[in-house]
Amino acid sequence: MNISLTSTTRVSTARLTAAGVLAAMRPRQWLKNLLVFGAPAAAGMLFSAQALADATLAFIAFTLAASGTYLINDTIDAPADQLHPTKRHRPIAAGILSGRVAVTGGVLLFAASLLPTAMIGREDFTGVLLVYIVMSVSYSLWLKQIAVVDLVVVAAGFGLRAVGGAFAIDVPLSQWFLIVSFFGALFVVAGKRFGEGRSLGEDAVKHRPTLSEYADSYTQHVMTLSSGITLLSYGLWAHDHGFLADSWFLASLMFLVMTLLRFALLVHAGKSDDPVEIVWRDRPLRVLTLVFLALVVVGIEIA
Repeated sequence: MNISLTSTTRVSTARLTAAGVLAAMRPRQWLKNLLVFGAPAAAGMLFSAQALADATLAFIAFTLAASGTYLINDTIDAPADQLHPTKRHRPIAAGILSGRVAVTGGVLLFAASLLPTAMIGREDFTGVLLVYIVMSVSYSLWLKQIAVVDLVVVAAGFGLRAVGGAFAIDVPLSQWFLIVSFFGALFVVAGKRFGEGRSLGEDAVKHRPTLSEYADSYTQHVMTLSSGITLLSYGLWAHDHGFLADSWFLASLMFLVMTLLRFALLVHAGKSDDPVEIVWRDRPLRVLTLVFLALVVVGIEIA
């Protein structure tokens, strides 16, 4: 009887640990890694079987690497997350998953990300993925403590996804596409910091020390600046691709503007301090984003 109970307890513990690891990998955040498909789409190769296969491998590689980062980051941030109204429910902060298991899982995920990378077989993509891993771990350890640098590093992580997508299918990467990716990400990151400052109030600094240096007016300025550069760079990218005079561009630009404005509205309304959660919860924002992406893909294919 005791042996049976012990075995049952071990199985239950193993299942709880596995569930905790999966939750700590933040499946909803995998949406960010879809940016690797941006370069294939911009190059008009999204419907090429080989390009789509390599881009999918790149998506898997970045997903594994990002999930490894989340496990290590949440281990480091556990004390601060316990003070956050929603992050305190994360597996590590809640005590469901031990830090030792999480760090081990993170290292294994980093190693696992090299398998799809090897299948792609391009050294430049491998280099981008390794830079992403090193930068993300450095961010978790100390870069997040430096104001402005923390914003730039997170935005650069999105830029590396875009670069990785281009390298995975071996196509030239437009400088304007890269700028759109980076400054679009900076707009989102600044919105996240604004939302955190608003939702956490006086406890904001306990959760993220750099928030003490970000006044609402400053993050609003960053959002305004980055959104303006994003729109300008998108126009220059469209010009380089002969897409500018086409009605598809005008329609896509309109939806890009509405997408940025909708996101800013939701952030200022305090709907959430997590951009991915905002996308998941707000149907109009999802529709605007999907229509914008569809218009871009169709426009490129027709041009």
